[in-house]
Amino acid sequence: MKHFLSFAPALTLALMTSSVLIAGAAKDPAPPEPKYDTATVIDVNATITAQREVPKGSPMAGLHLAVKVGSEDLDVYVGPTEFVKIFEVTFKKGDSIHLIGSKVTFQEATVVLARDITLGTITLSLRDNSGEPLWKFFLKPPVG
Repeated sequence: MKHFLSFAPALTLALMTSSVLIAGAAKDPAPPEPKYDTATVIDVNATITAQREVPKGSPMAGLHLAVKVGSEDLDVYVGPTEFVKIFEVTFKKGDSIHLIGSKVTFQEATVVLARDITLGTITLSLRDNSGEPLWKFFLKPPVG
């Protein structure tokens, strides 16, 4: 019994050390993403002024829309490009959209994390009401 008790701390230390080494050997973690905040949800009509794709590996990789709401210009993160392509919807400069999303600050800039975007009669639901991304149910996680 004494051997077991004296062995347990050594085993615990070995397991903790192994966990740290394995975690350290893992690939770099994904870039940080902004958090959806239900307290900052906006519901607005906007006009698209531009669109751009942020490459994979960058924070907030995917499709972004630059929109104008009244006199305010906003960056709208729609979601991963491959998820948006599932809907077969294209956005063009000058399109009027109805946007529901969380207006947050990320890396000292304001961005809207889109929950729903309506273009004409089509509504893209990108997140649930709490802000959880729906693409996590449709896209395969990266391999290796």
